[in-house]
Amino acid sequence: MPTRFRGLLPFALAVGGAAALAAQAPRSSAPWFGLALPPGIGDPHRPVVNVATVTTPPARVPAGEEGFTELKGDRIRRDVETIVGFSKQSRAAGDQAWGRVTGFPAAARTMAWVAEQFKEAGVSGVEVQEYDASAPMWWSRSWEARLVGDAKFGAGSRDVVLESAVPTSGSLIPSGSSGGTLGTLSAPIVYVGPASNEALPDVDVKGKVAVQHLKPASGAYSERGATVRRAQELMKRGAVAVINVVEQVGNMHVRDFGNCGGPCFNLGGADGAFVEAAIERAARAGVSDALRVQLRLEAQTMAGLKGHNAIGVIPGKQVESEEVIIVNAHADGWFDAAGDNGDGLAVLVALARHFSKPQNRLERTLMFVSSGGHHSTGLNGPANVVRMNPGLMGKALLVLNLEHIAQLYIRPEPWRVEPTEQPMGFGISNEAPFLKALATRGVERYGFRLNPTFSSGVPGDLGGYAPLGVARVQAIHSGPMYHTSGDVAETISAPGLERAARFYAYFVGEVSKASKVDLNPPKP
Repeated sequence: MPTRFRGLLPFALAVGGAAALAAQAPRSSAPWFGLALPPGIGDPHRPVVNVATVTTPPARVPAGEEGFTELKGDRIRRDVETIVGFSKQSRAAGDQAWGRVTGFPAAARTMAWVAEQFKEAGVSGVEVQEYDASAPMWWSRSWEARLVGDAKFGAGSRDVVLESAVPTSGSLIPSGSSGGTLGTLSAPIVYVGPASNEALPDVDVKGKVAVQHLKPASGAYSERGATVRRAQELMKRGAVAVINVVEQVGNMHVRDFGNCGGPCFNLGGADGAFVEAAIERAARAGVSDALRVQLRLEAQTMAGLKGHNAIGVIPGKQVESEEVIIVNAHADGWFDAAGDNGDGLAVLVALARHFSKPQNRLERTLMFVSSGGHHSTGLNGPANVVRMNPGLMGKALLVLNLEHIAQLYIRPEPWRVEPTEQPMGFGISNEAPFLKALATRGVERYGFRLNPTFSSGVPGDLGGYAPLGVARVQAIHSGPMYHTSGDVAETISAPGLERAARFYAYFVGEVSKASKVDLNPPKP
């Protein structure tokens, strides 16, 4: 076996067995060298891992908190399913790039629903604020990746549509002299090894589609830098396109990476295993030059999009409270987006219901923000919240962000689901000792699944709140379902939602009682 193909067989076995067939001698009479065809994408609203037999421990409910029924996991889980339903509507409407994407109808419907929940809870000052995009956004309307059949691969070798394919951000295929946004290309395909290898192999990629393999330790997020840098180098060496084979369970859409320097597509596990096995078989049979892929992409840069944030306020018990705690969760997401960020948004709504009750009102004012634009260029929701609400923003003491907080713990090698939630990093931008101690007490009290070591890192939505110069806090993870079609409602733990809701209700309550110096200590 050529050196560049070693190490791929276990992956292919794990996602469907294509490479197991590749290990046998080629059978010229069978289609596609005797390889089993990939299974397609199937129903992308179903989990790609077996969650049916997983039971997570019930949430801890300290004495005196039994009456907080609005924080119960089953109730919050119903809201997650409602939120995911807006994404499903997007796909049912024919959106190939479906989800609650800011600038498009499903995201706007989500914001309207959040505002309705705020009003029903008794939150005041509820408003859906519309804002203009500050920059154009790349958008893919439709696409296809097709491995072109040829009788040289065995009689009956028809084209194979790689259903898991997703173009990466910024990808465009020139449409020729006819103009327009739809372009196609057809070129030979060549394997160039793992994306983690900094040095490219001595392979001629000029005029070809280069296939690189990546194996995320968790979500594809961790492979962004290496994958994009290598794709850009492949383009510089003459590749006409790059395909990223993402070694993960099943055959998911994977929406990650961007600015590869040319047309770039991600492939899910089973499709990727088939492509790599076909490349190897074609090399054995001496017909590599006949193996081609056809890519079609209708994409454009869109201007004039509108974003939305839904906001609501619960005034503090202090008369004319001059101090505000902001609680944020982004509402948009790719695909069903149950864990990014249906779970965080549902907990935001639960907290609004909780603190709007007279007996749970706090001394300080709470501002709840369902933000847009987390996944859309030029439509950052938090930055527009800050710009459009100077009065409230000028009173802010702390911003808490709810993001990726209750997904089941999905692990590779072998792929399995543990009876707990995905461990999360906890970030406190100013590393205030009081906030660290408070989070530690909250973990002990509720069993919220935080990693033991906290950091100052607060990536994501909290960047838009940086100009406020106050403490920014969040728990977050980027597990295997991050930015994939596998991020479905069944992967969200109902007890985990309750753990998160009770932890954050406690955290916000204690923050409301703390001194300004405890929350934002002077810099040394």
